[in-house]
Amino acid sequence: MLKRLRIYYLYTSLPFILLLIGAAIYHKQIANTLAENPHPQINYAIFVITIMGGLLILANVRRLMQEGAKLDEFTTAVREGDDAERLQARAIDYDVDTAYVMRMMAASTNRNISHQEQIALENELNNAASRLNNRNALPQFLTSLLVGMGLLGTFIGLLATLDDIASLISSFSTVNVGVDNPIDVFRDMVARMKAPMRSMGIAFSASMYGLMGSIILGFMMVSVRRCSQEVMSLLGSEVAQHIEHALAQQEGFAYSKTALQSGAVGGEGGTDGVGGSAGRLIEMDPAEAKFRREIATEEVRVLRRIEERLSESSRLQDRALQAELDNFGKQRNEMMRAMADHNESVSQFRGELQRVGRQLGTILGLMERGNADMLTQLNEHFTELIQTTARQGNDLSKMSDMLTRMTDDSIELRTAITEMMARFSPSEQRAVMESLLQELRK
Repeated sequence: MLKRLRIYYLYTSLPFILLLIGAAIYHKQIANTLAENPHPQINYAIFVITIMGGLLILANVRRLMQEGAKLDEFTTAVREGDDAERLQARAIDYDVDTAYVMRMMAASTNRNISHQEQIALENELNNAASRLNNRNALPQFLTSLLVGMGLLGTFIGLLATLDDIASLISSFSTVNVGVDNPIDVFRDMVARMKAPMRSMGIAFSASMYGLMGSIILGFMMVSVRRCSQEVMSLLGSEVAQHIEHALAQQEGFAYSKTALQSGAVGGEGGTDGVGGSAGRLIEMDPAEAKFRREIATEEVRVLRRIEERLSESSRLQDRALQAELDNFGKQRNEMMRAMADHNESVSQFRGELQRVGRQLGTILGLMERGNADMLTQLNEHFTELIQTTARQGNDLSKMSDMLTRMTDDSIELRTAITEMMARFSPSEQRAVMESLLQELRK
């Protein structure tokens, strides 16, 4: 029995182990996404929920293994022929969810079982199945919560992206194309576009981590449900065998190997006496024949009652199976709704990205037109500067010619004055100089 259950350790832990191995391999990439994310709290919450859900599921599998171990120990004691007191003491010491069923089986060992006790056993069996299923409520909630956390991170990232894009667009109103350097404007635009990219990183990383954790926990939950159904199937088989063994002792009805072996001695005696009974049927008086007919009628009634109980047990199992199918359908519908919401958010995010791309294209077109206008203005300024420089060069050449002529005139004037002064005597030269000085003083 335990060999059939221990394989679920591998089935349950394998997805979780693969997740941890993948996280160890890509730890640098994960660390980079967290380091570049301005709001990594959602990713941390998703990691914590995934690890906690995986540990809870592994703990549930371990408890199911304990259930199977106790059930195997109890059934082994029953097959070894322990009396009711030892079985009751053994069942009382068990601290598992199926212990109540084993206590009722121990209390009804080696005696007849009434119809009410059979109904009580079946009800307690259903209660044990409900208790085992209730253990999976919290891991199932965490599985659905991971999808919700991924969607929450997606919407937060989208809102932050829209806010950053609005800030980016509003910043272009302060750009003066005629004055600012276009290279500096482009560099500032690239720096401002980093914020929307970080916000989109929040959306994508949260959605990816949430869906990955939900898928891993979903695979683990499938294995846990199969293990729980296996334990309940084994317990139901033991309960049915216990009831059938009691009926074999009470009414001589048996269909399993154990009950047939327990009633083998009585069967052999009946086989040995078949010839004598057939010989005595002829000599049987009417009263004995009537008694035999009543016994046959009672046997038919007992068989019908057993058939009704078997059909009732089959109906209970069908209802339990239908409940499991309904639960699986609900979980599938929830998963499909979550996937639909995720696809809708991704489509909205894609639309926002397309809108942002169109806006950036418009902005780049405006910048290109502004750059063309700026280049035209710069060419005009350079042309005017060259023309001004040429005019200034012409003026300088004219001034140089004028200075040259003035220099020549002053030289000629000086020569003429020198020649004129040479014609006068020294006394006349002194008289002329004194008259000039007097004129200058005035």
